[in-house]
Amino acid sequence: MDLLQSVSSGPLGLFVGAILGVLVSVMFEDTLLNVRKYFGRRFRRIKAKFVVAVGREQEEASPTFSIGHVDTPLLIVEGDGEQVIDEQRVSVRIEPRFVEVPDEVAAWAHEIGKEQDRLEAEGRQRFWNGKNYAVKGLTISRTIDEERPEICLQLQESDYFTFLATKDHERHLSDGSTLRGKYIGDRDYEDVPPFMSSSFGTNVALISADDQLIVARRSNHVGSRPGVWNSSANEAMSRDLDPDGRNPPDIYRVMRRGIREELGVDEREYLLELLAISLDTDMHQWGALFVGTLRSMKGSEVIAKRSRGVADKFENTELKLIPFDPDSVFRFIGEEWDRNMLAPHTPALCYLALVNKFGRRQVERKAERALRSGRPRQV
Repeated sequence: MDLLQSVSSGPLGLFVGAILGVLVSVMFEDTLLNVRKYFGRRFRRIKAKFVVAVGREQEEASPTFSIGHVDTPLLIVEGDGEQVIDEQRVSVRIEPRFVEVPDEVAAWAHEIGKEQDRLEAEGRQRFWNGKNYAVKGLTISRTIDEERPEICLQLQESDYFTFLATKDHERHLSDGSTLRGKYIGDRDYEDVPPFMSSSFGTNVALISADDQLIVARRSNHVGSRPGVWNSSANEAMSRDLDPDGRNPPDIYRVMRRGIREELGVDEREYLLELLAISLDTDMHQWGALFVGTLRSMKGSEVIAKRSRGVADKFENTELKLIPFDPDSVFRFIGEEWDRNMLAPHTPALCYLALVNKFGRRQVERKAERALRSGRPRQV
């Protein structure tokens, strides 16, 4: 006992105590570390399963574009806003025959034509049966070196009256079924008959040199989405105007034509980039979403230029300038969506344009605050 007391009280005891303290500390720390690792792994597994389950549930519930309380019928088929789709990596192939249309639907298109002839004879506003395209298929791939998107669009010949005859998917056929039930149903978009996709449109979010987003309000004289706020310019692909000799239409060239005809802005005055390929599932209408950046022209100058006359001025009743920042743009989206005054593709187009400039993280954070309240819109 005396020996133990002398050891514990002397320098040797202090040394031994220190060694034992270190050993106990290390053992205890290792135990805590192992416990922390164990529960960390368990938490990550549970979290991963939860995220996958929630993501799958959301995907099954709404594969179309939604942000906050804004839930649209627009499906983004390709594109995320961050990586543009280069003009050189977009191709179009044409099958040179008119799309096959069921007899009953062809009769509807014929009735529309007769009604438009009557309106013309009375000197009233009418639609003309423009030659357009039906989307037969879309191929998406990636380049081997940089994994950049490549798009190939397959088209057939169609016309505007076929589009008007098929745009109301809830219209009943003689057998009691609807267009949607008979020809779309649960099919994947690539399996829908081409006559149900008798239009390909282009839309652009044009940003001025003084950072103003230009939006246009569609007139009541257009056949699709009249009276609502839309993109800066919108143009449908035309069989008469867009092929270049023997070459098929170019999606970028279609959009440049729309900007020139609706806004009077020459292509040398802006940079144009394709952000996404989309599908309006409400009308099964395919389209391309662009962002355009004016090099030196201010927003007020675009409005002044349009006031002096443009080719397709009748398609829009007015232009509005919105500061191009997430807070201002999302405030506009939320207010106009709640008033049923926004075209379905416009929220996605604005979102992608914002992501292209500010990055996804900042845009998502701003959107969460700006669009977390409000009432759902009846589409």
